[in-house]
Amino acid sequence: MIKSITIQGAVEMEIFDGFISAIASEFKIQFHKDSQGSYTTNLEFENNRSQEVLITLSKDESGDRIINYYSIIGKLKKDLCELYKYTLQLNATLEYGAVALLNDTVILRDSILLEDCDPMRFMKSLTYIAAKADELEELLMNDNVY
Repeated sequence: MIKSITIQGAVEMEIFDGFISAIASEFKIQFHKDSQGSYTTNLEFENNRSQEVLITLSKDESGDRIINYYSIIGKLKKDLCELYKYTLQLNATLEYGAVALLNDTVILRDSILLEDCDPMRFMKSLTYIAAKADELEELLMNDNVY
């Protein structure tokens, strides 16, 4: 049983790796893979800013494969309660993803089903998450840290 799960996981990673490779080739984007199988890419914007996005593969509760996007906005600061309140209110208006906390870091995240994902949908989510996280980073942190 454990061996079949390992083989299935390896096949799923091969599919994900192939999908990322096709995206990289079609859209001329560099992705970097880490030892856990996650990918990162850095998108640059016209205003001399850039934003890194982490892309992972996981499964939802029913076992469907999900592509997850994460982009850091910044570390929590104790005296900015009104700005954080604003980001939570912003969640209701975002077209994709949501502002969330990951430990002590404010992030913007999004998830889509791998099965339903085509290259254009992947790029739209990737670009949106990077651009919106960069916008929020500049607004909330007054910096270009991530």
